[in-house]
Amino acid sequence: MSNTTARRPQGALAADFTRMIASILDGDRTPMWRRIAFVLSNSELHCVACYRFGRLADRMRASAPIAALPLIVMHRLWNRWTTHIDHCDISTHADIGPGLLLMHRHGVIVGGSRIGRNVVIHQNVTIGQRVSRGDHGLPEIGDNVWIGPGATIVGGIRVGEGATISAGTVLSRDVPARALVAGVPGRVVTQDYDNREMLGHVVA
Repeated sequence: MSNTTARRPQGALAADFTRMIASILDGDRTPMWRRIAFVLSNSELHCVACYRFGRLADRMRASAPIAALPLIVMHRLWNRWTTHIDHCDISTHADIGPGLLLMHRHGVIVGGSRIGRNVVIHQNVTIGQRVSRGDHGLPEIGDNVWIGPGATIVGGIRVGEGATISAGTVLSRDVPARALVAGVPGRVVTQDYDNREMLGHVVA
């Protein structure tokens, strides 16, 4: 992963928005009215914004618990909505870099993992503890990783930068950078796989 310091939620959300606009719409050529409609109607962006807002509330709680109380309550209510209506639950204990792109929000569960920049997550993805065999570790996922529909990534493992996790993969072992992983259990099927076209627009 590219950095180890806490990230500012405001900057990260702006990067998320920029990437979504570029990947889903027409980037800078998108008219302002379409951008406004996108912000108001796009549930994937709402789920990401809820997570970023929760991170901000947690940061404020650490320094000013009383002042942060309204934000914490607002986030709890908002997160309950995204969990029950959008079926997306991203823990505020997760540390996710800028440029998070949810392609489809349904069934996305992310525990307190560490995830890099420009990661793409599709529907029905679970990222969290393995639990079995006493493994309570959480995955660490590098920058520019593409995670396909129905993938499960669990345990104290490392997924290298630029890796691609194919749809339906169940992954509980380390993955080298730029590897293509598939199967149950997940295994490397191709080394030095170029996923740049799958990632689409990325933020610096």
